[in-house]
Amino acid sequence: MAEPLQLRFHKSLYDGDAVARAASRFTALGASELGESEADWLVNIVPVRESVRERLADELGNHALFETILTRRAQA
Repeated sequence: MAEPLQLRFHKSLYDGDAVARAASRFTALGASELGESEADWLVNIVPVRESVRERLADELGNHALFETILTRRAQA
């Protein structure tokens, strides 16, 4: 079985709810587990096929940034 895909999103750049919304968009590719450390929002996704692993990381990062921008615009 493939190792979990582990992603970190720094709290100074990303909104936590936005990261959660972005992760939920990719449930067809693996179950996501959300967490946090002192400085980061953490996302672990399992199982992830090796053939989509790198692209999934890139796309989830893009969606998390997009969702963060939408959130911050709505708050402004």
